[in-house]
Amino acid sequence: MKWGEEEIGVLVDNEGVKKAVEELMGDGDDAKERRRRAKELGKLSNRAMYEGGSSYSNITFLLQDIS
Repeated sequence: MKWGEEEIGVLVDNEGVKKAVEELMGDGDDAKERRRRAKELGKLSNRAMYEGGSSYSNITFLLQDIS
């Protein structure tokens, strides 16, 4: 099973959890790429929250519109 292909309401046994954790935390190229991408997205989301960032600006505009 790949990420995003799971079904809602399906119980996962301990082997399924173990396999998923190993895939995410392993030393393979896919795991390394996921960690690199997660770090990149974390940096982007942090920038968005600071003054001048997109999230900061959107909240500012929203507050201006409702006040």
